Amino acid sequence: MADKIGRFKNAQAEADYLSSYDAIATKWPVPVTELDVETSFGTTRVQKSGDAAGTPIVMLPGMPGNGLFWMPFIEELSRDHTVYTIDPLGWAGRSRQRAPIRTQADIARWLVEVFDGLDAKRVHLAGYSGGSWLSLVCGAHYSERLASLTMLEPDAASFIKPQWKVLFKFMAGGINPTRPRMAKLLDWLTPGVELDEDHWAMVLAALKYRMTLPWSRLLTEDQFAKVTAPLMVLFGARTVANDARAASARARELFPKADIEVYPGVGHEMLWAIPDQVLPRFLAFVDKHDHVTA
Repeated sequence: MADKIGRFKNAQAEADYLSSYDAIATKWPVPVTELDVETSFGTTRVQKSGDAAGTPIVMLPGMPGNGLFWMPFIEELSRDHTVYTIDPLGWAGRSRQRAPIRTQADIARWLVEVFDGLDAKRVHLAGYSGGSWLSLVCGAHYSERLASLTMLEPDAASFIKPQWKVLFKFMAGGINPTRPRMAKLLDWLTPGVELDEDHWAMVLAALKYRMTLPWSRLLTEDQFAKVTAPLMVLFGARTVANDARAASARARELFPKADIEVYPGVGHEMLWAIPDQVLPRFLAFVDKHDHVTA
């Protein structure tokens, strides 16, 4: 069972990671409450920002990130909403996994147990990249718990089979992952997004973490059909993470009532490139489906 538990390769790697994590956390731009939520799979670290009425927003980062991923955007996100940002179990962060998460059903159960621990009967669930796939999986199992579901620049396996060239690029980047190699990979994936030294320290330390959360894979037709929560999907037209044209077409076919758009001129860096368009649109979608503010 130990082989299925996410962990660092050694104590020094963990210490290096947590040191950079804590340094970044001190820069959180709004008042924050750090929560440790107990689940069947371990203790999940959650950051709570904002204290507004209405259904809370839960944000999941891209793989292999943590809740600090949302730091550049949390001020706007939490201005009029309660926002929970999560360190996923099985990825590097301050969550502590104790039991394996082997299946998509386990992923969904873990998330719902986090909602329960937050005393949130329903949430607006949103994710970026790999986090959007985790959100979709939750929707396929527990749509009744979701006031809305938002996928921001979804990853390669969300709506179509991933392209081999994308998988190969990530696999190649994982071979001897030095800082120059990682910088090249990130420049390809999210061009124009610059990391400070604390973030670089965290990224490089995270490479010494053994991830155990199941990798994303295309859902079945039956699973897609079980996603009944109001859905919004936003793509960047120039993304290298997937084929935006094919993926958006498939998403529209699967979810004809969903709010789906492909933003021209941007790619997987969409959140950083056009936050003035993406964040207001996301929050308007949330408000539209919130029983308090709608």
